[in-house]
This record gives sequence, C-alpha cells and structure tokens, in this order.
Amino acid sequence: MVTRLVLILSLATASAGAQPDSAAVVRGVVRGDGGAAVEGANVFLLETLEGALSDSEGRFALRTARVGHGTLVVRRLGFRSVQLAITLPASEALEIALVSEAATLAPITVQAGRYTAGDERGATLTSLEVVTTPGAAANVNRAIQTLPGTQAVDEGTALFVRGGDYTETKVLLDGAPLLSSTQLRTPTGTFTGTVDPFLLDGIFFSSGGFGARYGNALSSIVSLRTQGRPERTSAGASAGLAALSGSIAIALPHTTGIRAAGNRLDLDPFFRVNDSPREYDPAPTGHDVSGSATWRYRPTAELKLFAIDQQTRLGVGVDEASYGGLYDVDVGAGMTVLTWRDAFGRTSSWASLSTSRLNEREEFGAFRLDKRLRSSQLSAMAEWPALPSLTVRAGGELERTSSDFDGSIPESGDDVAPGARTTVFQSDITGDRDGLFVETEWRIRASLVATTGVRTDRSELTDERTLDSRLSVALSVGGGATITGAWGIYHQVPDPMFLAPDFGDPSLAPMRATQSVLGLQVERERLTARVELYEKRYRDLALLTHDHDVVGGGIGRSRGADLWLKGRVPLGVDARLAYSLVSARRTDGSTGIVTRAPFDVTHSLTALVERRWLGIVSSVAYRYATGRPFTPVTSAAFDPSRSIWMPTYGAPMSERLPNYHRLDFSIGHLRRFGESLQAVFFYSLSNALDRENVHAYRYSADYSQRIPARSLFNRSHYFGATVTWR
Repeated sequence: MVTRLVLILSLATASAGAQPDSAAVVRGVVRGDGGAAVEGANVFLLETLEGALSDSEGRFALRTARVGHGTLVVRRLGFRSVQLAITLPASEALEIALVSEAATLAPITVQAGRYTAGDERGATLTSLEVVTTPGAAANVNRAIQTLPGTQAVDEGTALFVRGGDYTETKVLLDGAPLLSSTQLRTPTGTFTGTVDPFLLDGIFFSSGGFGARYGNALSSIVSLRTQGRPERTSAGASAGLAALSGSIAIALPHTTGIRAAGNRLDLDPFFRVNDSPREYDPAPTGHDVSGSATWRYRPTAELKLFAIDQQTRLGVGVDEASYGGLYDVDVGAGMTVLTWRDAFGRTSSWASLSTSRLNEREEFGAFRLDKRLRSSQLSAMAEWPALPSLTVRAGGELERTSSDFDGSIPESGDDVAPGARTTVFQSDITGDRDGLFVETEWRIRASLVATTGVRTDRSELTDERTLDSRLSVALSVGGGATITGAWGIYHQVPDPMFLAPDFGDPSLAPMRATQSVLGLQVERERLTARVELYEKRYRDLALLTHDHDVVGGGIGRSRGADLWLKGRVPLGVDARLAYSLVSARRTDGSTGIVTRAPFDVTHSLTALVERRWLGIVSSVAYRYATGRPFTPVTSAAFDPSRSIWMPTYGAPMSERLPNYHRLDFSIGHLRRFGESLQAVFFYSLSNALDRENVHAYRYSADYSQRIPARSLFNRSHYFGATVTWR
C-alpha cells in the first residue's frame, strides 16, 4: 500500500552503511546425516546475499563487511534449509547440521515465463528490490509491473499480462485464491494491491506457460507465500505522509512463533501537501490487520495459520457527459488460511484450507452495485521422486464460491445521471469447482529437464468438465545459457456475476486460451538476460457491451516478445530493464468485430538504476508505455425524451491515448542506535517531470469537446521514517 510508500526504502543500506573498510570472514563446515560432509551447500547472508559454496569437505569461507546481527542461510538440494542468527564479525568457526528431506528442486530451475522475488540467491528480484522500487509504493503488484510481460494499461495496480485482461491473472496467498487482488478502485485505475509485501517471504510470478498445478486462470499466476516462524523477536513502526503502521514478531519456545501487523492509510495529508487533478470526498482511507501463528512440530514439518482483515473507502470526482459526481467505493475483505507441510521419507506433502470474503459497494449516479463473495477451498499436493531422474507431483482442490449481487445498471452506458432508466437486478448463486492434476518433472540428462502435466476441472456454474495438457522444457546449452519452451491449454470460469441470471448469461462456457512460449536466458556473474517470444489464442471469452450486457463466444489472439536485463554496471550501480512488445486483438463486445483489445499496449518499458553508498540508497526509475486504444465518439444527437445527447461511436478501438511517461526518484538513509535499534528515513518524488499522463477522455454534455482526464497524481512528494528493533 501507499502505507509504506518506500517504507523500508533503505533497509538495503543495512548492507552498505556503518561498515569497516576491510571484510571479515565467516568460516564453518556443513554436515549432513551421520556427520557426513555436505559438498555444494549454498551458504549466504540473508541481509546482503553475500555467499559461498561448501567444498568437498563441507567447509566454506564467506567474506562480508557487515557488522552486528546477521542471518546465515544454508541450502542444499535434498536437505531442509537452515537459518542461523549470528553476530558479525564471527570469531569462531560454525558447525552446521542439515536434515535430509525429499528433493524438490531440479538442477535446472529456469522456466518459461517464471519470475521470483525473495531472499534466495538467484531470485529475479530480492525482497528489498520489491519494496525499494521508485514509484512502486512498496506494493507487490506495482513491483510485478516492473517485470516483462505486464502492460501499463493505466496507473493502477491491476496486472494486465501479455495482452490479457487483469481478470485473467489468478492471485494465490499460501495456495488460497484471493477474491480481489486490487483495492481502492477508481474508473481509471486502482490505488493499491491487496497484500502488504512485508507480510511475505516469497513471490512467484508466471507471465505464461505455467504448469498443471495451477488452474482456473487464462493468462498468468501470482503466488504469494507469507512469512513463517520468526527466528528472533522483533518489532517495527513507521510513520509517513499518508500512513501509520506497526508490526511485531515473537519467537516462542518449542519451535513456535507469532506475527502481527497493522496499517492505517489516510491520503488526506498527502493531498494537502501534493495537488491532485481530482477531488475526493472522502480521501482514500483504509486499514488492514493481520496475524499468523506457526508451529514447526518437527524439522520437516510446519503448521501455519494466517488471517487478514481489510477495509478501504474513497469518493472520487468523475465527470461524464451525462453526469458529474462522486464515484463512491467501499470495500471490506478478509481471509483465513491454514497450511500444512511435511515430509515422510522421500515424499513431500502440502495442504491448505482457506476461507475468504469480499464485500464491495460501488455507486455513481444511477449506477449501484453491492457485491458479496464467499469462497472456501481445500487444496493438497504430494511430491515424490519416483526415480532418481523423475519427480512426480499430484494434487487438486475443492472450492465452493457463493455470490450475491444486487443493484441497478443504467440501460444505456451513456446515461448515468440519477433518475436515468435502469435495470434492477438481484442474484444469489453458489457453485462448486473441483480440479485434479498430475505433473512429472523428468531430468532427461543433466542439461535437459522436461515437465509434463495434465489437469481436469469442473465447475457447477458452467456445468462442463475441461481437460488441459501442458508441457515445458529447459535445455542448458553451456556458458550460463538456457533455452526454455512451454505449451499448454488453459481454462477459466467467467466472473460469477456474468453467469448470474438477472444480469448475465448462465449458459456461458468456460473461457479457453492456448499458450506457446519460447525463450533464452543467459546468466553470468554480473548479468542476467532473458528474452521470450509468445502467442496466446482465445475462444469462448465472456465480454461486456458498452451498455453492460454480457455476451459470450468471444475470440482473440495475443503475440509478442519480452526482454529482461539485470546486472551491475560501472560505478557500483545496479540496473534493471524490462521491455514488452505485444499485439493483442479480441472480439469487441458491442459490435462483435475482432479488433485491437482494450489492453493492446504495444510497447511497455521500465528502466531502473540504484546506487548505495555510506548508508544511503538512491534509485531512479523511468517508465514508458504506448497509449492504450479506445473507441472514439464521432457525433451526437439530442434525445428530447430523456433531455440528453446520445453519442455515435466510431470504429471500435480505432484511436489511442497519448503515450505514457513517468520518472520517479527515491532516497533513504539508515541510522543505527546501538546493536538492536535502527531507523530509516526516506523520501520519494513521483512523476518528477509532472507529466500530464492521460488515461481516459471525457466529453462535454453535447460531445462537441473531448477533454483529457489526467492520471490520479501530479508530481508528488512523500516522506517518513521507520524504526526497527530486533
């Protein structure tokens, strides 16, 4: 959320500030079952990612300039990972024991369309990079938007991936589906994503070609993993121009621990300091409270309960040709997830039981919608090495979704004034969905891995069973280069509201997409480069007309290329660049013509550079995107029966909005107060050039004038501080 706009903007400076010139050495030995030496163990500091590999005798030597508290992480294929709290510089050699468990990683981990964020070496983004990206506002969705494959359709946080709608992206939290992956919606975008990144220790994003374990998604997957048991007790608090937040983590005896966090958002002070092109009543406000309890009842097992409750509200001024007034949104959401994992011999097992709710109210003129969703899901998966070169996974999920809708929709999308003719509807539908999958990962040889899978799903809402086949391969060709490829069939149940008898069409079929991906990734010491080509073909799409009628049978096609570069450049600067090229076409709901999709943003580019020195981290990010297409109004005629002008539309999606440009800066400084207390002071400047980016056009009452609707923010300043004790 904006709650921690750059909340731990500079915790990255924990590895750069207050350090001696000469590096110390952390030495030790890694042993496995029976005291045998473990060769090739990955040993690194969590705070700095400085690392080393253990040799044939299990010994390692890690050089670091960090002082004070540190977390040493040890990982090796076939063993449970270990985290140790240490004090630096370390005066004595460390003895580290690893416990065997079922292997879950193949030697080749590069996959088509796969990106990860976390604190493991080799992750695409580190956790700190997620929260320190300028303009990302410490927001998971905005950080994902800096990865290739995403299109900048608006300034919101919704994820439009490879020419698909944001509803085609499925977001999972500890394996459970989030009913709404964005909050604080407005007609031109969304303010925030749903989950605070400081609750997470792993983010997986697939821009396409994902495996059979994931169902009910057409375009992409975001899988979020919440933090487990804390290794030590800690607490933190933050105050910024728009938010207050606090968190605590308590490491209890007997391998248990609890976490709690709370955030309070109020953008009124932010708008008092920074002008906005919109009027708000009220200004965006919200809060979220979360907590978790974790029990590691044996070295290979964990039981974790996570719960979150969220409330958000805003009223934003919107001007339409027929009516100008407040667009009012009030959202309440909550989720509880119980997850379990364990290893029995060579078999690893995982299960998740969850319940979610979403209550949403939207009002604007004659439009009113009250939506109440409930979802309960049980998911499970088992993985075992059937052969030394073959791993088998199998599992499935059972989900029950209850939907309750009521409201009034204007009969014409061009007449939304109070008193306009409306269609009143009320629907209450419940449906079960089941899914089963089997997936095999076959290491054909050391340089070649193939993953095959098949899954079947059936939803009572569509009363149809689907069968999806999927395949991905990764071939190492030497020199740090890997060729990747993927192909698969994907199905997704339309929005339950589209299937409601009073509003939509209960006969809609499951939507279908076929994806093909071909890529090349090169990893060197200071550089990671990836390029991918892809194509998606759609059929049975559920669409909305201009007058909010539901139609089915839509088709489409999306193809393009993605480029990702990340590395260290001269002068100690870390740099990232993501570029996406897309051509997306699909059926226009109002005319039935196949034309450019509303999210056909031809070019999307994000470039970011970061420099750390003397306890300071500074970052600059530049974003560019082609303007999205829209359908223009060509003329209008006065309707005396309703006393309004009714527009005539031109060819669908025949014009584009102006191109999008944005430059953001951020800077932070870390100060230590003793061994256990530190503070971070941060400042950010968003839209530094005060670019008047346009995300929509509005019209005068007679449609004789077309007026640009600016983005939600002008040039904006944000500042604050956070204090951490551990």
